[in-house]
Parts: sequence; C-alpha cells; structure tokens
Amino acid sequence: MNNITFVVFTYNEEKRIGYIVRNFIKYGEVLVLDDGSTDRTKEIVEKLGGKFILRPKNKQLAVENQEMLNFIKQLVKTDWIFWGFADNLMPKTLLEKLVEISQQNKIKYVSIPLHTYLLGCTKRPMQEGHSPRFFIKDYIDFTNNKIHGMGKFLGNKSEILTLPNKKQYAICHYSTYNLKKFVLAHLMYAEEEAQQHFKNGKKFSLFYMIGGMIRYFILYFKRGFRSGKSGFIVSLRNAFFRMMVSERLYELENDITLESMEKKYSEAKEELLKDIK
Repeated sequence: MNNITFVVFTYNEEKRIGYIVRNFIKYGEVLVLDDGSTDRTKEIVEKLGGKFILRPKNKQLAVENQEMLNFIKQLVKTDWIFWGFADNLMPKTLLEKLVEISQQNKIKYVSIPLHTYLLGCTKRPMQEGHSPRFFIKDYIDFTNNKIHGMGKFLGNKSEILTLPNKKQYAICHYSTYNLKKFVLAHLMYAEEEAQQHFKNGKKFSLFYMIGGMIRYFILYFKRGFRSGKSGFIVSLRNAFFRMMVSERLYELENDITLESMEKKYSEAKEELLKDIK
C-alpha cells in the first residue's frame, strides 16, 4: 500500500463520488468523510473499496479547521494526506508524482496546480492557480485558519515543493454551479469571510471593495475569455461575490439588520402620519 490517504469531503455526492474513488483507489486508501448524506454516497464508496465515515458536525463553514484535522489524524495510518473534494480528479501523471513524493524524506508539503472548469466547459479551465492539498499530516496547523485557506505549514521553506503549472500535474476541479447554487453557497461564504474580517477589526473600504471586484473579474476573465459568453458570466459573478463580502462587512460594522431597518422605517412612518388626523 502506498503511503497516501486521500481524504474526500462529501454530502449527497452519489453523482460524483464514484469517479473520485475510482480515480484514487489504486494509489492509496480513500477515506470519505461525510456530513450525513441521505443518498447512495455510502453505498457507492464502499462498493468501490473506499472507507465511509461520518465526520463530526462542523462549527465552521469550512472543513479546514484544527478540530477536523485532529479527527482525521486519528483515522489516517499513512504519513501523507491529500485533501480533496468530490469535484476534484487527478490525471495519472499527477497521481504517480504524488506517490513518488510520498516515498522520499525531504519534501513535506506540496502545492499543486488547480485547474477549475465552470458552466460545463471542459475544453480549457476558466481559472488556474495552486493549492497546497498534499502534505505530511504532522506538518500542518489549521488553528485560526481563514476561509479558503489551507492552514500554516510547520516545516521549513526547503521542505515545500510547488509543482509546475502544467496539465499533467494539475488537479481538475469540475465546479458545478448554476446561478441559484452559486448565490446560495456564496452567500454563506461571504458571511463567513465578512465575520472573520469584522472579528479581526477590518473596516469596510469602498476602494477595497471595488479593487476586489476588478481583481476577481480579471482573475477569471484572463482565461475565461476563451470560453466566450460563459467566461464573461463567470467573471462577473465572481466579482459580485467580492461585493457581497464587502457589503456584509459594511452591514456588520454599521449594525444593519432587517430589524434595525424596520425600526428606522417605523420612526419615519410615524413622523409621516402625524399630519394625518
């Protein structure tokens, strides 16, 4: 058995989990941490040779927290962990590279290219980046981890490997979002991120909001433009996400709630009604 455990987080993923287990199972143990699925996720995982485990209820939106990591470390028998999701697949060349890395002693933490496909467009990714999804389990700390973050590496810079941004070394991220799912999910992400900013004393900034929107539009459109209208739509909606984070921070900072608005409106309505006898 290889020295890798593929940890995959799921909730009602019967349509996708079979691809994941088939993708990883020859290269290490596949440990599926589920959030209480009511579909056939468990049945499919176990039929294909994976291990299905109900994970503890998460107090945070993101699973990248120290409580979850500690739970996982009790289950994992290997040194190396790949941190994955049901919409992530890897080509054979990358899987073989991870096996090679897991057999040496110098590298402890690997940043892998992440190619994201959106709106069903599979010819080319709409976003390319890197994510440190592969690491030795005792060399990572998720304490006070920020949303979208992957914790803190506890080793030295010389122990970090960044794989080249090439298709043969990239995680394929098949992100399934239509408008409804995007808005509902990213409202939760915006809430979590804004709460973190507010807790850390960060203030609303119009400049920061507009700058973030422009940055995200460019980030997605510099590759998404090749997908035509789909790329433009994806770029706009991710810019909108940055606006949601900033707007929510503004609401928190100024105590703007539905109740506070209704209170102010009631005062204005009463003032208006004074002249009506």
